[in-house]
Formats: sequence, C-alpha cells, structure tokens
Amino acid sequence: MMSPRGAAKAPQKKLTAGSEIDAWCTRCRMDLGHRIVAMVGSAPKRVICQTCGSEHNYRPAAGSSRAARPGASGAGARRAATPGSKTQASRKEQAQAEWQAKMSSGEPKRKYEPTLRFAVGELLSHPKFGEGYVRSLISPNKLTIAFSTGDRTLIHAPDA
Repeated sequence: MMSPRGAAKAPQKKLTAGSEIDAWCTRCRMDLGHRIVAMVGSAPKRVICQTCGSEHNYRPAAGSSRAARPGASGAGARRAATPGSKTQASRKEQAQAEWQAKMSSGEPKRKYEPTLRFAVGELLSHPKFGEGYVRSLISPNKLTIAFSTGDRTLIHAPDA
C-alpha cells in the first residue's frame, strides 16, 4: 500500500510482552524507549524504562493518539483546571519570577557548605545547582532552597 507521498507504509508490528515501545517515562519526564511487561488485551498496561529502569503504567509518547491511551476518558481521566486554580505552568512562572527578583537584589551570596548555618531568605551560591535562596526551614538541619531549576532540600549545620 502506498501513502500519498509515494513511500510504502510500514506494517504495524503486533505488540506483546517483551516488545519495545516509545512511551512517556514518569520518572525521566520524557518520551523514551520502554519494554512492555504487561498487556491488557492488545494494549500495553505496564512498561519498564530502558533508560532509568523504572516500572510504571504505560503512557503513550507525545506523538501517539489520545484515544489509544488506556483510561484516557471516563473515571480515570485527568480533570481540567478550574478557572480559579493555578496551573502548574503559572506556579513555575511565579517561582521563577520570585527567584529572579531575589537574585537581582544585589545582596551578597554566601558559598553553600553543609557545615554552615543558613537563615530563611539568605542568598547562597551552590557548586552544582548555582545561585539560590533559602525558602524555608524544614527541620533543625534541613532547608528548602529555591534555585533557578526548582526547589531542593539540602542540609545545613544544626544550632550549636
């Protein structure tokens, strides 16, 4: 059978447990190659990511149709955000704007070391994550630090 552009269409390969398939990885947050470990009828149910090794329910890659997704409609479907609720994208934008404002304040940044003590609102420079500020204190020796890439939980010296 020929497609409109003249190239022959590849026949659809029958999926079975053990087959490889592109799917959305819930840990890597990307479309990656997966191996099917469980099927329900002719649809994949569980897969293992060939990159990170995590096993999770099958979610089709971005290029596949929504109708093929198991549970895409009905009780298992995700609900749309209500007009009054913040979407995840707007929360990220707000956090990014807050981080940008803190970093442009001109305050000095301390070099992060786990043996030092930090206070809420203090600016710091981390060797791996870059510049950030202390968003909150979780426990006497743990704090949440906001970096440009998102929040991280790090340790610091407890009160002496």
